[in-house]
Amino acid sequence: MTDSASDSILKLENVSTGYGKRQVLYDLSFEVKRGEVVLLIGANGSGKSTALKYIYGLIPQFKNGTGKVTFNGEDITGITPSELIKKGFVYIPQKNNVFDNLNVKDNLEVAGLALNEKKLFYKRYEEVLNLFPVLKNLLGRMPMKLSGGERQLLAFAMASLHKPKMILADEPFAGLSHRNIGLIKKQITNINKELGTTFLIVEHKVKESYDVAGRIFGLRLGKVILQEERTNHFDIELLNTVFIK
Repeated sequence: MTDSASDSILKLENVSTGYGKRQVLYDLSFEVKRGEVVLLIGANGSGKSTALKYIYGLIPQFKNGTGKVTFNGEDITGITPSELIKKGFVYIPQKNNVFDNLNVKDNLEVAGLALNEKKLFYKRYEEVLNLFPVLKNLLGRMPMKLSGGERQLLAFAMASLHKPKMILADEPFAGLSHRNIGLIKKQITNINKELGTTFLIVEHKVKESYDVAGRIFGLRLGKVILQEERTNHFDIELLNTVFIK
């Protein structure tokens, strides 16, 4: 992949932010190329989830905060999530990423409200069910009756209704069995291939999630300390660099 500006879909430049008086990110800068799957790793408190929330306009303005976020060539710093969805940019939080009081079909319908067109929704709805065939037999089921893997599939299906250019996913493998992690990794690969969607995934389960990504970014104390291509075999030195040294 080339390094041309048009090849970049997401770029962070010198982002410094936090919560209240506590700074979490320090001049954070990185770039994600179009069509990539990038894994953002780091210890608890390193700023991984804060980075995603800042990108998606989900944290208040930090006093003396700085930085710029560019998506698809446009400055989106401070733009609301509802506007970002319209631009094909979707965020899947770790928790509360589906509506527990609605069945699977209703969850998909609520997610499709942002499309503002019934005909388009039903077209996308059929496409999403073909992309997520497991959900076809679960449409009347409530999320509380789903397995952890099925629940995450629903969250990704809701995001896929928008044919997103990019998805931010915060710890999608948290609490999942080895089998369900494999299921979600396969679905991420399918979405990336079938829809051309770029992914930035925050994950703490590094060894389990390693092979889904093309590149790995390591975060420590709010700064990127590592950017490297994924190798064919898991590199334990990666953990030492990010979590120990």
